[in-house]
Amino acid sequence: MSESVLTLRPFVARVTNRFVWRSPRRAARILFSFAHAEAASQVDLIVAAQLTSSPVRRALYVRHALDETRHAKLFSLRSAELLGKLGLPPLGIVRPDAEDLFERLGEVGFLAFVHRGEQRGRRQFDSYRDHFARRRDERMRALFDAVLVDERRHEEYTGTLLREVAGGERAARRALRAAAAWEAWRTWRRAGRALAGAVYGAAMSVLYVGLAPLLLALRPLLRERRRWVGAERTGAGGRS
Repeated sequence: MSESVLTLRPFVARVTNRFVWRSPRRAARILFSFAHAEAASQVDLIVAAQLTSSPVRRALYVRHALDETRHAKLFSLRSAELLGKLGLPPLGIVRPDAEDLFERLGEVGFLAFVHRGEQRGRRQFDSYRDHFARRRDERMRALFDAVLVDERRHEEYTGTLLREVAGGERAARRALRAAAAWEAWRTWRRAGRALAGAVYGAAMSVLYVGLAPLLLALRPLLRERRRWVGAERTGAGGRS
């Protein structure tokens, strides 16, 4: 990677963070989304702990899951605190979902997926921590500092386990490439579903708007039909 790219990334993060965190209400929503992500990770790790064949890895997954539970609580509480200062209620209850990643990807694929996520999260949270340190927002800086202690450990241990379970550095790199491809496919599929829903909604709106003049034009005929039907029923009743 060129030196210019390495120097550009912190600059881009600094500029975007200035806008991302400007609004306390938006910041509360972002923190709440982090809480959901951490809670979902906790569920997947508990499943991994149940399914792995290794007692050592089981213990590591459980510890990781407990860390994610604590992170979800920290993010959720800080989100509610920011909204409370604005006189607004919390965004709700964190409801974790899971994707059965361990069963779908196998342990090697699961570790590759988690390692990539932890690496990405650590970099992202590093950027946020630096942003709040520059702003002298000690509450938010301390929040990300506390989470980063665990994120670094998670990144390190999942990388070590991946190399161990995959059978070496080269196999681990292959697993990471496969995990990246699977994530890209999953993102594309989710985007496709969201786009399909949006297109369907737009098409139905256009259809309803387009049919409105036709329905207005047919209203006299429908009233006439109801009158004839009513007259026939009255006549039939009179003949019985």
